[in-house]
Amino acid sequence: MEREPLVSVVTPFYNTEAYLAQCIESVLAQSYQNYEYVLVNNCSTDGSRAIVEKYAAADPRIRLLDNATFVGQSRNYNGALRQISPESRYCKVVQADDWIFPRCLEEMVRVAEAHPTVGIVGAFTLLQNVVYLDGLAYPSACMPGRDICRRFLLESLYVWGSQTATLVRADLVRKRDPFYDEGSP
Repeated sequence: MEREPLVSVVTPFYNTEAYLAQCIESVLAQSYQNYEYVLVNNCSTDGSRAIVEKYAAADPRIRLLDNATFVGQSRNYNGALRQISPESRYCKVVQADDWIFPRCLEEMVRVAEAHPTVGIVGAFTLLQNVVYLDGLAYPSACMPGRDICRRFLLESLYVWGSQTATLVRADLVRKRDPFYDEGSP
């Protein structure tokens, strides 16, 4: 029997003590179990690191890494993405002040596996008990990249949505380094 594809979940964080435990708990509660969880501390000055240490001591899938010096948000995200396992087929950023539903990884991997030419799988966003679609309004469709680019360029739509609402093929992350524009903060 073939093992489920490995997913690298990454959470870059800086001073997110108030939200981080809920974020981590949501990842640990996933029905999909074949994942690694990389958390990168960007020199937090609150109790964020201690929260991650507690979870890392209890779960071998969790890796805690520390930046030697403070870097901007985009550099912290790129640094986290550089830590994904070479065996990972997919990569998912879960922002430290977000959480994901228990079947999030399972459903996103199911869609990605069913559509091997799809590079990014997106989802809806729940914000204060209201469901939003951050990206393109195609809730159950696969769109060719050309159509996405056309909509983005011609209609100025925010195509991808929240980072937490996407799953990306890991080979795309590896091929585009840096993945996030480091010219932004």
